[in-house]
Amino acid sequence: MLSRMRLKRAVKGSAGLAAVAASPFVRASTAASGCIFAYHRVADVRFVDASLDDWNVSPTRFEQQIAALVECAEIVRLTDLLGRCRASPPPDRPLVALTFDDGYANFYTQVLPILKRYRVPATVFVVTSLVGSEHPPAFDGWSVKHGGRLDPDAWRPMTWDQLEQCLASGLVTVGGHSHRHLKAPECTPELLIEEASRSREILVSRFGEVETYAYPYGSSRLGYVPDAYVEAVAAAGYRLAVTYDLGRVTGQTDPFRMPRIEAHGVDGPAIIRAKALGSLAPYRLTDRFRQARRSA
Repeated sequence: MLSRMRLKRAVKGSAGLAAVAASPFVRASTAASGCIFAYHRVADVRFVDASLDDWNVSPTRFEQQIAALVECAEIVRLTDLLGRCRASPPPDRPLVALTFDDGYANFYTQVLPILKRYRVPATVFVVTSLVGSEHPPAFDGWSVKHGGRLDPDAWRPMTWDQLEQCLASGLVTVGGHSHRHLKAPECTPELLIEEASRSREILVSRFGEVETYAYPYGSSRLGYVPDAYVEAVAAAGYRLAVTYDLGRVTGQTDPFRMPRIEAHGVDGPAIIRAKALGSLAPYRLTDRFRQARRSA
């Protein structure tokens, strides 16, 4: 019998193939919409754990994806995306923003050089209490289990110095990803306020203005983005926030509930282009499978 992880990978692959096959016949309305890609880890991982998601895209695959996106779309800063979607006349090319959750050191060692090579911007969301930690984050079960067989940069959070060097590139913006990466359904409204405000206070003290936030776990369907959390993020001074709800950004998108589309390690150039162009409706199969698995 297939394990749940193998079944999920099969769903990812079949969804991608179906989308690529169909994409020549699907003309998505991308002129007034944009795509926010969600990444976590970009590391050289040479094994598969069928029981846990590694949230990983290899460096080689990541560069292939960026090269494909540069050809088919305009990669913009996350803070500019909503305004561009609302602009008149609409943009000539599909709009894409790149985001990276958790602030792993591989963003500095693997992602930043590729961003520089292609001159494209990105936003990295950091958990402020974990910056500079020498231990795998407790919420990252895959890293906790396999940290000993990996290059530490695959799971170690960036240091403050590395974050400063990312900002100095002129391509990277830093956003909040809470202070402790807690699960919203397990938090009181007061604790959600603390998570949002504390993270921004620390980041502002280090870097100045910080405008963006990513909700930990991020699924509205599973209760990780309650109204109390949205209100806390807005009150903390953030200007926009991203979820892990799948969808495209339009001029009508709530700036504090912006959807994203996950970039998978199995996504080759054709699939990533289909996602960027809005013709990859079958990606929702992957989301539904993932949501069901997490709630099981």
